Amino acid sequence: MDGLFAVYKPQGVHWKLVRDTIESNLLKELNSCPPPAPQLAVKFQLLSSGANNGSKDLILSPSMLPSLADHPLVTGPQFHKVHVGVGHRLDAFSSGVLVLGVGKGNGVLEHLCRSHVTRGFSNSVLEGHCPAQFSSNPDQTHLADYTLEGEFGRATNDFSHTTRVIEKTTYDHVTQDKLEKVLAMIQGANQKALITYSQMDLRTQEAYELAVKGLLYPHGKSPPILTGLRCIHFNPPHFTLEVQCVNETQKYLRKLIHEVGLELRTSAVCSGVRRTRDGPFKAENALTRQHWTADCIIQAIAHFRKTTRKIRKSGMHGQTAGQLNSSTKIQEQIRSQIGQSDQSQEHVELSSPTSDKIVDRVTPGTGVVSLVMRVPVRWVLWDVKDTLLKVRRSVGEQYCSEAERAGLKLPAAQVETAFRQAYRQQSTLFPNYGRAQGMDSKVWWTGLVRSTFVQCGVDDPALLDKLANNLYYNFCGPENWEVFPDSNSTLKFCIALGLKQGVVSNFDKRLEGILRGCGLLTHFSFLLTSEEAGVAKPNPAIFTQALVRCGVQASSVVHVGDHYVNDYLTSRSLGIRGYLLDRQDSHGHLDVPTKHRLQSLDELPARLQQDTD
Repeated sequence: MDGLFAVYKPQGVHWKLVRDTIESNLLKELNSCPPPAPQLAVKFQLLSSGANNGSKDLILSPSMLPSLADHPLVTGPQFHKVHVGVGHRLDAFSSGVLVLGVGKGNGVLEHLCRSHVTRGFSNSVLEGHCPAQFSSNPDQTHLADYTLEGEFGRATNDFSHTTRVIEKTTYDHVTQDKLEKVLAMIQGANQKALITYSQMDLRTQEAYELAVKGLLYPHGKSPPILTGLRCIHFNPPHFTLEVQCVNETQKYLRKLIHEVGLELRTSAVCSGVRRTRDGPFKAENALTRQHWTADCIIQAIAHFRKTTRKIRKSGMHGQTAGQLNSSTKIQEQIRSQIGQSDQSQEHVELSSPTSDKIVDRVTPGTGVVSLVMRVPVRWVLWDVKDTLLKVRRSVGEQYCSEAERAGLKLPAAQVETAFRQAYRQQSTLFPNYGRAQGMDSKVWWTGLVRSTFVQCGVDDPALLDKLANNLYYNFCGPENWEVFPDSNSTLKFCIALGLKQGVVSNFDKRLEGILRGCGLLTHFSFLLTSEEAGVAKPNPAIFTQALVRCGVQASSVVHVGDHYVNDYLTSRSLGIRGYLLDRQDSHGHLDVPTKHRLQSLDELPARLQQDTD
């Protein structure tokens, strides 16, 4: 029995009691197993010669008899101690995933604690091998996820809700928008700290690529750093935060709730800390108290090993083989071209059979050859909303117009506010149009419309159904959508360049009808919506599905969108040439290279013709 497993520690229970309970259960079950058959030993017995019954002659007779030296009644229990190690601990106030090790798994846990890494494991560690520089390799690091329950209106001496109250405050002025602004400010400060403690030179390409992929982590020791922070529930005075962090303690997380309250000019206490993930171990895979048995623990260890090996085989092996194969072909092509080229030329451009360009640059006076592989663009992928077209009027105005036709008169500002709140709530409860919950986009949108008008005081079920259905179909056609002036001309120019085009958008099944009505559908070879894909941006899986449809490598594909994370960072993380459309120059504060930034779609054709990245 060697390996790692996770249990779910209840709130109010010390981690030592969890460990001792599991050790006791394991010992009890191991010692309840039937003992092995006793070993036989040769023994000599004095027996009478047997010549007659009255004979007094004795002889030695060898015989095989069971040895009782190892019998449990002589030696006691077979197992006296089973050492169960504890990974990153949870205090008594907290609950959630607690990673434990047994046998050789204890060595892995000890290494993790010594190396001061974030709450995660590399593939080599999962197999029982501890790399020497585990904490310095971002690819071997995973975060811990927590859910924090907070309550506005009071403060205590240790930031929890169970101790002495030292202050009471009002919280009527606190809104979800204000809370989210404070969370964004806190996360921004932590991102700066993360860059500082990563000890990376931000001017290097390596640092840029790690930042784009979200793989920047502290190097060595660092204070607690938040890498993700968002509100997932808001119902004053209660609220819930989802946190991703490194090098944290539960006391620090409780203090975070207190600091959020101070930033909002009120006070707040933490009513619950729950760890939902510790590296690769998730809450749904953790053993609950009734499953802290030897059989369940053995199954959990075996399942985790099997899952880890599948991930390594399907992910790392396939990716590495593909990269090696592609790299070998490119190197062979370059070598053959170098042999035929004249190094006295300053620039020599050679075309491969696939029209890829290999630029051979010789630095004057040095004879040093610099080779750059340029892959031509084959496809252009597009985001839709706020990239190619936009809503003609605000949602509040369009909802009010429909309400007026039904005999209701509502303020547009009130309806707009209600819509935004209902949209956030619906997206949190049923992300991506509720695909995971078995919903479709029509059910999702009509439910959102009903919730919007309910918040505005409309309570007639028949009227709510009528408004919901009418508004859903109002947005099915081009009437409520406006195409940007530069969209059509740019799409036509891309076709003239011989490029194929597709759509990758967080949209529902109405997109095809909208694009047809706007006169844009004929420009695209395929449409991939988040409803159809089953995943939404910024999940890179939707771009992976798009690349399969394109049938080319990522470096031959361009993506254009207006969202910094969903479009630019996510596409770039897969090797796609992402461009950020910034019509209003609202992303000027972001560190996006000028050559990746577009203020108008009219700039795109020239960028594509330059064939540089």
